Amino acid sequence: MEARLPPQHGIVARRSISPRLSTAIAWVLWAAGLVALAVALLAARPGSPVDDPFSTLTSAVPALSFVTVGAVLATRLPRQRIGWLLWGGGLLGEIAAGAGGLADYGLIAHPGSLPGAIWFAVVNQSTAVGIFNATILVAFLFPTGRLPSTRWRPVVTVAIVALAFFIVLSLVAPWSPDPYPQPNPLALGGTAGDLLAAATVVSQLAFAAVLVLAAAAILRRYRGAVGIERAQLRWLAFVVAIVVTAFFGGLALDALGNTNGGVPGTVAFDGWLVADMAVAMIPITIGIAILRYRLYEIDRLISRTIGYGVVTATLGSLFVGVVLGLQAILAPFTGSNALAVAGSTLLVFSLFQPLRRRVQSLVDRRFNRARYDAERILAAFAGQLRDEVDLEALEAAITATVSRTVEPVSVALWVRESSPR
Repeated sequence: MEARLPPQHGIVARRSISPRLSTAIAWVLWAAGLVALAVALLAARPGSPVDDPFSTLTSAVPALSFVTVGAVLATRLPRQRIGWLLWGGGLLGEIAAGAGGLADYGLIAHPGSLPGAIWFAVVNQSTAVGIFNATILVAFLFPTGRLPSTRWRPVVTVAIVALAFFIVLSLVAPWSPDPYPQPNPLALGGTAGDLLAAATVVSQLAFAAVLVLAAAAILRRYRGAVGIERAQLRWLAFVVAIVVTAFFGGLALDALGNTNGGVPGTVAFDGWLVADMAVAMIPITIGIAILRYRLYEIDRLISRTIGYGVVTATLGSLFVGVVLGLQAILAPFTGSNALAVAGSTLLVFSLFQPLRRRVQSLVDRRFNRARYDAERILAAFAGQLRDEVDLEALEAAITATVSRTVEPVSVALWVRESSPR
């Protein structure tokens, strides 16, 4: 007979959803999110303020990336919050896209054809920040799924309240800018509207404060991280640097082009397209870091990205400078710019490999030090092999080289002795 233990004081029994059921829910709603994206893409039309084909596609890709990686992590690690946050943020992004497509169809493209279309507009406006909110909350938990310490619990509580408050305000505030011919049916007016305007300013300041706190949590964790956790945080830092660079690049190109990023084919639009695609890399990078797939490739990836970026910028500047210089010199004689362009192209082509090797060596010293040190050790060992003939000294050199480059737990060398003839 099975013994029944008496209930212990202070412990409350809780039933949790089984991993199999939670996985089924994650993938069923993942499929429902695909339907929402399909609705948004089918309803998309050129010139729409909320469902333009290009803008819909660039918002669909990050949403699909978030919900897919989140579902994978929720399947592999069902008790970790990070996967579920990514999944929820991506699902809200897909719902926002589908609701925006239906609202555009029923309010702008074919007014009156879809009953209750204004409520799809409400859903679109209130769920559009789902991905952003999920990313902020993940920053507090990455990569372990837990807070850096118990002292961060009040901070995260305040962050959740601020994010929830921002969503509530988006439900009851007038839409700005208003993309629909009908106003927000939930918007408050009169004295309540004036208070709402003041609360909106407070919520925006709170939103900025939450961003700062999320960044502080990552820095705090990185300072105390070692080994695997430090490599995981480097993955996140790498992709965040790409996103920030792409975002400010989009702002700069938008200011130069003055197109608000809404004209396909323009430089400004292409800049915002790159920024949106960079956002889609965030969950992929988080998935790589948590599942530890090729985790320690991050140093090599960072060094190669910086190396090729420096080489590209240097050769691009050199190309433009040489073209302008040769034009000024040769134009009076040739009357054409073809010779200047051809000469600059040949010069850049001949300098690419030497410059790349030099720059990459300098970058590796700082961002891929382990590989740089290993290459130096192996080069020194190869030089020692040419001059060393003593077997014991050679054995010591091999053992030392393996220990410094591979860093194994233990090293043993087996030498096969040849039998005398």
